[in-house]
Amino acid sequence: MKIALRSALRIAAASLLALPLPASGQERVIPFWPDEVPEAIHASVDGNAALETVRELSRFHRVHGSPGLAAAAEHVKKKLLAAGLSDAAVERFPADGKTRYAHFRSYFGWNPVSATLEEVSPRPRLIESFPDLPVALADYSQDADVTAELVDVGRGSEAKDYQGKDVKGRIALADGGLPTVHQLACEERGAAGFLSDFPNQTTAWSGDDRDLVRWGHLDPYQTANRFAFMLSKRQAAELRARLAAGEKIRLRARVSAKMVPASYDVVVATIPGSDPSAGEVVLTAHICHESAGANDNASGSAAILEVARSLASAIRAKSLPPPRRTIRFLWLPEIAGSQAYLVRHPEIAKRLVGGIHMDMVGGLLSTTKGTFHLSLTAASLPHVVNHVARAWFEPLVRASSRYAEAGGDPYAGFVWPPGSRESFLGDIRALEMGSDHEVFEESSFRVPMVYFHDWPDVTIHTNKDQPENLDATKLGRVAYLGAGIAWTLAALPESEAPKLLRVTAAQGIGRVAAARARASDSADAALFEREAVDQGIETLRSIAALYPSMSAAVREEEGRLAAMQPAAAPPRGPDTRVPVRSSEVRGPLDVYYYNYLEERLGPLAAPPALSRGGQGGVLTYEAFNLVDGKRTVSEIRDILTGRYSPVPLSEVSAYLDLLAKAGAITFR
Repeated sequence: MKIALRSALRIAAASLLALPLPASGQERVIPFWPDEVPEAIHASVDGNAALETVRELSRFHRVHGSPGLAAAAEHVKKKLLAAGLSDAAVERFPADGKTRYAHFRSYFGWNPVSATLEEVSPRPRLIESFPDLPVALADYSQDADVTAELVDVGRGSEAKDYQGKDVKGRIALADGGLPTVHQLACEERGAAGFLSDFPNQTTAWSGDDRDLVRWGHLDPYQTANRFAFMLSKRQAAELRARLAAGEKIRLRARVSAKMVPASYDVVVATIPGSDPSAGEVVLTAHICHESAGANDNASGSAAILEVARSLASAIRAKSLPPPRRTIRFLWLPEIAGSQAYLVRHPEIAKRLVGGIHMDMVGGLLSTTKGTFHLSLTAASLPHVVNHVARAWFEPLVRASSRYAEAGGDPYAGFVWPPGSRESFLGDIRALEMGSDHEVFEESSFRVPMVYFHDWPDVTIHTNKDQPENLDATKLGRVAYLGAGIAWTLAALPESEAPKLLRVTAAQGIGRVAAARARASDSADAALFEREAVDQGIETLRSIAALYPSMSAAVREEEGRLAAMQPAAAPPRGPDTRVPVRSSEVRGPLDVYYYNYLEERLGPLAAPPALSRGGQGGVLTYEAFNLVDGKRTVSEIRDILTGRYSPVPLSEVSAYLDLLAKAGAITFR
């Protein structure tokens, strides 16, 4: 088998050499575009304009279903209209605690006005106030005017934390998950409210800055919410030390805020294409989060706005022609807004051929510690957008590195003075979870998306996620990268498609070679190789879908890849049941504060074994994606193993059994 595969690789490599090269013989910056195209995009992008948009959006407290988010949406619409995107509009979808978007039940909006937390005795002082410190008040807190004693309940997330402690009518101090603390302290034991230093994001840097105040949220479905104030680690530790020393601390908490029926506000704009039948390319960013919320996610919102402005400007200036495919831009409340939009617009979802999601893309490395990651599409949804993204990303990284090391022309190094001169430090990696691309790529909608994000970011979800931590140069580079990828999907002419096929076929061969190396000492060797071939074939077919005239050439390359297919892997304890999805469940099972399994089955005693380990929730997400009414449980396990990492069949079977128990699937 190994000898035959080596021979097939040589034959395929030789066939690629026969594909046409650029007429000039000179290497292009982007192999499937004349250099005039990336230059026109570069010339039209303004990183400083993107940073100014970040500053503007950071002034809004942009919680889902809040007046601040509605105002930010109107601000983005106004900027789009000024940039010449004449169809810019805000669409509103009910967020009222009862409207459903397929299986997902919307939660309530929130209208915060003011809040103060004061120490009454023994040291009278103002501890914090909202909106002066926007993250001070936990989301979905409600009206209160309480003067009461403070009680330390430790984590406050288990019944044992309250043994021997009377919290009724008092204010608790806890560092457990906020909805759980609220249930145990307030709903079950009568606490008036609580203070929290719950760390809702953890990285290697966690704990270094004890003055970070992290934002938190109560249950957005619980209309009987009291209140919670968020403290820094330093503040919480000082209060705990005083209580432990025997002090009796009395606080006054005043809150003017209400949970109210509201809406998920989605900003929509397009650059119209010349061929309505050719589909659409989509760029998305979530506009929400607490003020300032600069990198998360005013940065992504500003970056796709800059893509829209720069491409529209280049088209008006005739440095770029109108695209064939429409380019659609969406600014959404994170995940919930994407779910609502796609469920309510199935006709648009069907037209989307691929796209880009941006979430946290502007942080200065020296401040936020976050590097840029380009996450590829779900392995269950291979697509040429991955190769397009790589083709734009790698020259950008090289240009920025050359400039950082040797100086020269800042423009050639993609530097936007007075932005930084840092190298564009980043990588390309497999699917990562955590934002709106999960909804678009879910098998109900099947929109292949690459995902831009910085990680880690020591300021995420804190009072220090401020515009001064962001960089005009990085925002300009990201906008250039996004514009280039989107423009390729929307406007690459048929005459250049053979070059795109050349790049894609070559990388498909590389994937098979990498699978061979990975398979050398594994019992799942045949699966690694088989799935590498299958992913390559599916990616080639995505080119044919975009360019029907390339179908014959694509079939030829498919045949060469298929010849590399190893012998079929023997079945391992086969589970021949065929899972079938419920038509009521469209979109991911976990939708930003909403969990389908918990709604149907109650709180789970433990997470599914399939979701543990280094893959996080990727494997459970992908297992559900692979349920198509045709594949058996064993076949789903084999695809997960071949495209990600070895997975026990028992874990896949157990997870699908859980989905069946919840009514998300049935077995045939």
